[in-house]
Amino acid sequence: MTKTRQFDVLVVGAGQAGCAAAQDLAMAGLEVGLLERAPARVTKPCAGGITIKAAQRYRFSLDPVIRQTSHCLEISLGGRRARCLESPAPVALLTHRPELDMFCRQQAQAAGAELIGIRSPGAVHQGREAVTVVAGEHRFSAPWLIAADGANSRIRRLVHGGGQHAGAFAIEGLVAAERIDAMPRMRMDFGCVSDGYGWLFPKADHVNVGLYIAHHRHHVATRQALARYARQALGVDDIQCVQGYPLGTWGNARAMVTGRVLYAGDAAGFTEPLLGEGIYGAVISGQAAARAVIAGSADSYCEAMMAWRHELSRVHGLTRLFYGVLPVSYGALKHVIGAPLVRGVSRGLTLGQTVRYWRRRMAGWPGDGQF
Repeated sequence: MTKTRQFDVLVVGAGQAGCAAAQDLAMAGLEVGLLERAPARVTKPCAGGITIKAAQRYRFSLDPVIRQTSHCLEISLGGRRARCLESPAPVALLTHRPELDMFCRQQAQAAGAELIGIRSPGAVHQGREAVTVVAGEHRFSAPWLIAADGANSRIRRLVHGGGQHAGAFAIEGLVAAERIDAMPRMRMDFGCVSDGYGWLFPKADHVNVGLYIAHHRHHVATRQALARYARQALGVDDIQCVQGYPLGTWGNARAMVTGRVLYAGDAAGFTEPLLGEGIYGAVISGQAAARAVIAGSADSYCEAMMAWRHELSRVHGLTRLFYGVLPVSYGALKHVIGAPLVRGVSRGLTLGQTVRYWRRRMAGWPGDGQF
């Protein structure tokens, strides 16, 4: 008979949300089982740009994994009408996602979490006082489970039921630095794909190149489309490590708790839909889920994430408007709101906070004199 391993809490998924939760739980003295499929080979695809608001949420310095710090965001409309939006303070910290995830797993393990490699979970049994995860021949049980296993969360489907949720989609790859004439600035090319943009994120020895689609449309986010964009933006299409992946952008409208199971990060749909930034939502939800488990109250998790869910609702409307009226909206971004947006981002504000601040200033509010 298979023996069941007991923990104080289980965390499924050792990405940004899972590691943030596991570290806080372990630091609080709980016995944490951090379950991940083949953790030594985890290479979650991601552009690797960390906003200042996200960087401020970590419990440790990210200096060891920062490849480049950007004070500028270059924007264009399909490669035309470009502008560089500059800021005295950093706009983003650029990392290579496999290095970032490995570093965060190390921090969670150093705090006391036990990283366990598993097969894909085959069943989840939830009782009044415990949750049990069955993965192959292994069984793990705890009073609480935090599901942080991505937009296609296996745990969510086993526990909550239903199929995959329609969110956003991205495809990306790496172009070696020696293949191009010069390293580009951090760049977003809006309108080079329908309802989305292309990006270039320089990372010292390579450029991360990708396409983001705000609404899940596989037929436009293809390898061929990515190659065309790379040829246009970099002059080459020799792209390595190409990966496509869904993004959970439905966190404002879906359940984030099922009994003793709390969903975090992309499993909860907490990616911001306009630009597809997921790391901030992952870290804050992982930490909030940990606080709720420590307090023994799933309701406190819902309360803690209420402001972010409200933010996502507002940004969904902004997303439909922005991509729906291109190129008009790009003109507003380039000439009116882009500069204050970058300044807000560099100060650690969310997208919604920055837009609201700008609207108030345009209406005549004098502000605090610092933004």
